[in-house]
Amino acid sequence: MTDIELLKGLDTEIPGWVLQSRLNERGYTNIWQKIEGLVADGYIERVMRSWYCLGPLLRKRQPSLRYLACNVYGPAAVSGSLVLFEDGLIPDAVASVTAVTSKRSRSLETPYGNIQWLTVPRSSVFPGTYAVKDPPGYIRATPEKALLDQLYIIRYTPQNYSFWKSFIFEDLRLDEEALEKLDLTNMHELASIYNSPKIMKHIKWFKKYLGIPDK
Repeated sequence: MTDIELLKGLDTEIPGWVLQSRLNERGYTNIWQKIEGLVADGYIERVMRSWYCLGPLLRKRQPSLRYLACNVYGPAAVSGSLVLFEDGLIPDAVASVTAVTSKRSRSLETPYGNIQWLTVPRSSVFPGTYAVKDPPGYIRATPEKALLDQLYIIRYTPQNYSFWKSFIFEDLRLDEEALEKLDLTNMHELASIYNSPKIMKHIKWFKKYLGIPDK
């Protein structure tokens, strides 16, 4: 059996256990030696420990950084700056795929681009997210959730309303028109999950700025 036949049918992104299972089924005994050989020959590429992608000659599409962000250091969801940019809330594109997780913050360089994971409370990783079905699929935050995640990971808390406006529109460069389109009711519900006085203060200031009564 050739190495191409060995890897036939595997997805572009390959969890280590899937690769090991395939090698076991094909009768390999020194699995790690075989994996190293597949990497050396370019049939697969190592993303990180226990995660691989098919090499350029075998894959039918580019590896999905977003799928990898949600799975190789998961559970995680694509959020933060990337979502804010894509949804028109901030003007500047980001170089990395940004995701949130309850694990320790870290970054990963891959042959396909970089991933940055940021820490939020475990209970707030998935509320306010949805599944993107385009293969291979991934979990993505709504713009409301992405903004709350971004505010949570920033250590700075404005001390008054004037500083808050400067922070939101000059430092974060949030688009005012896009902000007005956000669902503040939904944001308030999501904010309570963080159990963070800082986040609740931001919600209060958003309501004040938009002229929404703070019930």
